[in-house]
Amino acid sequence: MANSKARSGRRPASANGSTSAGGPASRSARTVAAVPATPTSRSVARPAAKAPDPEPAEEELIEEQETRPAGQPLWLQIVSFALAILGLAISAYETYAHYNGSHLAGCPTAGNGTFNCTAVITSPQSMVFGVIPVAVLGLAFYVAAVPLFSPWAWRIQRREVHLLRLGSVIVGMGFVMYLIYAELYQIGDICEYCTGVHIVTFLLFCITVFSAAIWGLNPRRG
Repeated sequence: MANSKARSGRRPASANGSTSAGGPASRSARTVAAVPATPTSRSVARPAAKAPDPEPAEEELIEEQETRPAGQPLWLQIVSFALAILGLAISAYETYAHYNGSHLAGCPTAGNGTFNCTAVITSPQSMVFGVIPVAVLGLAFYVAAVPLFSPWAWRIQRREVHLLRLGSVIVGMGFVMYLIYAELYQIGDICEYCTGVHIVTFLLFCITVFSAAIWGLNPRRG
């Protein structure tokens, strides 16, 4: 009887061992298994900042400059130079005629309201402030225009020279407009030589403005 109670009060060693050993082991196994299930810290992807536009490389700048026009073509230089010489010749002849009889070859001396060079170059409008003859001003303009429109002046790498050329033709064209008005509405006669000077001045004006618009006031030589 006592032996049976003693045996019944004991638990099997194997059962106790398995329970005591299995409890902590199973908990540690669950813990290890649960570790990978926990969310790990992930790096949040941020949008990359937009990089500033890279500055153009030096080679690109050089290539862009090389694609620009090198300068005025030779034909433009020669044509403008020839026009300036022609304007100088006409102005010199008008100045000579003004001081020597006021008669120009090929011009009628008694026009009927159309052509009369003598009436034009002896009119009050032919004197600026009543002192300086218009022919002398035209001569002075073309004395300066010949070197300014020479091929050597076109090739000068100085902005001041190109500004002086542009400014001179603007002033000259303004004076031409006044002289045309004076011939048509004040004198009532037209001088063929004066018209020739007006046309030459207008052509030089167009060439200079065209050159400034295409090649600038300081063109790069090729």
